[in-house]
Amino acid sequence: MRQRGNVLRPGVVGVGGVALLLVLSACGSSGSAGSAERLGTPVATVPHGNGVTPSSGSGAEPTVPTDGPEGATAAIVVRSYQDWWGAQADAFGKSDSDSSQLQLYSTGQALSDSVASLHQLHEAKLVMSGAPRNAPIVKALDLTAEPQTAVIEDCLDVTDWHQADAVTKATKDPKQRLSRYVATVGLRKAAGRWLIVDFKREVGRTC
Repeated sequence: MRQRGNVLRPGVVGVGGVALLLVLSACGSSGSAGSAERLGTPVATVPHGNGVTPSSGSGAEPTVPTDGPEGATAAIVVRSYQDWWGAQADAFGKSDSDSSQLQLYSTGQALSDSVASLHQLHEAKLVMSGAPRNAPIVKALDLTAEPQTAVIEDCLDVTDWHQADAVTKATKDPKQRLSRYVATVGLRKAAGRWLIVDFKREVGRTC
């Protein structure tokens, strides 16, 4: 977990702590304009990816078993992360959304960053259009900790997720934006749910 992404500013969108220079993902509801498509992932329990595989430079090899109790929990962790992206994509795609759905999937710094980005999008009269894509891998899982924790490494691709005018829908992307990069995500289990607590982009790494 290295450099934290920037919170959204007009021309620079940071999605739920997922800060990127333009736009970013959510994967709870694929196929709609505000949802994120799955890039494809080595995690066998997340099928039907779109075939975009992280390059060897991303270091995205699973280090958590994909079977047994750890494998089952890893699948739930990934689904929670995808649902978080889905909530962000949906909220960021509307000019009148609030932060209620973001609170279902995140807490701490991740939630604070998402809410700040949402507010700044509204203030700038912008929305996100299109869809981000990702390829999450569970890199660490501690089921003995209290609370239980997990770390995801993701290859995030926001090439097709654009910043747009909330009224005209005209694309308002910044001149320079980071469209694909590695992200490290921290999660913890609380009240029976896995919540995203931290999202950091690894700007020096490709995928």
